Amino acid sequence: MPWSGSARRGARARGSPVRIAEINDIASVATEIGAGLRARGHTVDHYYPRLVGAKLHPNIKPITGPVRALDWLDLIRRIRAGRYDLVHIHYAYLGNIGALGGFPYILHCHGSDLREGTPFTRPLIANAIRQARHVFYSTPDLAGWVLPLRPDAEFLPNPVDTAQFAPKTPPSVHQSAWVACALTEVKGAGRILRACQLLAETHPGLRIDAFGGGEYTAAFRELPNVTLYARHPRSRLPQIIDEHGIVIGQARLGSAGMAELEAMACGRPVVTWFNERGAYAEPPPFFSAVDGDDIARIVGRLADDPALRDRAGAAGRAWVERHHAVDRIVDRVEAVARAIVRGEPIPAAPAA
Repeated sequence: MPWSGSARRGARARGSPVRIAEINDIASVATEIGAGLRARGHTVDHYYPRLVGAKLHPNIKPITGPVRALDWLDLIRRIRAGRYDLVHIHYAYLGNIGALGGFPYILHCHGSDLREGTPFTRPLIANAIRQARHVFYSTPDLAGWVLPLRPDAEFLPNPVDTAQFAPKTPPSVHQSAWVACALTEVKGAGRILRACQLLAETHPGLRIDAFGGGEYTAAFRELPNVTLYARHPRSRLPQIIDEHGIVIGQARLGSAGMAELEAMACGRPVVTWFNERGAYAEPPPFFSAVDGDDIARIVGRLADDPALRDRAGAAGRAWVERHHAVDRIVDRVEAVARAIVRGEPIPAAPAA
């Protein structure tokens, strides 16, 4: 039965706490937002779908449908029992939990949930987007996927914990580079591979580290200047970033994700392909690189200039503090949530 919540909205006083269910978590965005909302007195509980078959090929995933349907029904039952005012769902496809349950929900899109849609999932994704009370998307390149279905959808920068992701040492003391993205085609790993090959010749003393995983892993392992590591817990990421003087981010999507932003928050110069400058009132100070030759040239320049690494790192961290601070993002989610609960129009978004 659809969940109207109208009686509770009528009784809820302006400024009173809101009960929110956060469903799923992508790049710790739900965790950061939930913690920020709790600090303001709201009740926030997290629910994690089982995501059965998540690693299967997209054309095979539909066979897991019956199992996922049972999981979704269980989630709907638990959310109803929690009597939440609002549900905040991360990952476009999962928005159908809100649609099926009849909950008022915010849908938060993150990237692969839109880019990797299949003929089976695209209609479900479109339904989830259309039925949401409001839609956020976390990187500006996703506008082309979301806005045709929801012209009122909003770019909401990912919150970055600048206390956790903070520089402990200046980048000038480390002449090494960290590849912060997955070694996959979608992240432009082929271009990064080309850059590492060039740097092995021009800067043979420059150590380059990365996490293994992805179709380019074997090719990176063959390079003399690259060391691959098994993935570490997320809590170790700030230390790993801080042990390097330069960070190489994705080289294909044209937009920055959490890996690039967290590296910038750690005061590291970030070399990445970024072509969405109009998304921010103040363009981010990335070192934007188009291809492998470009990446190698910029990384080589940074490796040769410790003072430039420090200046760029400080500018990047200051930019993240201005545009991706947790409080700024929580302000917006709170404002949208309150408007939905009260049955009021969504207030205009501030400039990113």
